[in-house]
Amino acid sequence: MADFVQFLGTAGGRFVVARQQRSSAGTWLQLCGQRIILDPGPGTLLRCWQVQPPRDPRQLDAVICSHQHIDHCSDANVMVEAMTNGGYERRGLLFAPQEALSGDSPLCRYVQEFPEEVVALADGLQHEVGSVRFTAVRHQHTTETYGLIFVSQDVRLGFVTDTSYFPELPGRYRDCHLLVVNVVLDERNHPATARHLSLSHAEQIIREAQPGQAILTHFGTRVIERNPERVAAGMSERLGIPVTAATDGMKLRTGVL
Repeated sequence: MADFVQFLGTAGGRFVVARQQRSSAGTWLQLCGQRIILDPGPGTLLRCWQVQPPRDPRQLDAVICSHQHIDHCSDANVMVEAMTNGGYERRGLLFAPQEALSGDSPLCRYVQEFPEEVVALADGLQHEVGSVRFTAVRHQHTTETYGLIFVSQDVRLGFVTDTSYFPELPGRYRDCHLLVVNVVLDERNHPATARHLSLSHAEQIIREAQPGQAILTHFGTRVIERNPERVAAGMSERLGIPVTAATDGMKLRTGVL
């Protein structure tokens, strides 16, 4: 069974999500036989069945939410219900920040009773889904947020989820064979108070982290206007590192990185 990452959706920011300029579904990972959904935003359940071949959410082994914002976890409840056969079969794992597991969060308390285990993400701690290991990286965002580094068959996959840029960030993601970067903003709409990455920040992270390959995703309106494919091509030329702009439904085999 080949390992792969599939971007069910590539929308970032509330306006692209509201207009569904791009799908706001999450990212499906199949690693070492384990099926994982990362950041299941609005429409994830529907997109799972629409892509070809369909991704059956009843086969999931884990649901991971990097933080509690709607565009990253609105479909987490229904994905957990599907994973656990409507709550009748206690199986699978749910990972999320502690802030998302308590208080005023979109993750329903009753749904948290369905998985075999609910795990609070913590900076630097290693977590496991079967034989897949991943480490959480604390980010600087408007709520408790983590990036993730997966290790599968000696391949390191890094996911730089929502965050503002800070000097230590690139160093946390060094030695990744594949680095996925959420880039919501470009310089034209990047105020000093913004807590998301801009295109220039994404390029700086890739330059310093030196991955084997990089993928841009989670695009805001202005980034889409800039043509993400053209932006990625420019980065590739400047950095000497293959950079690709994700598209809805794009599937990438990780074993050939």
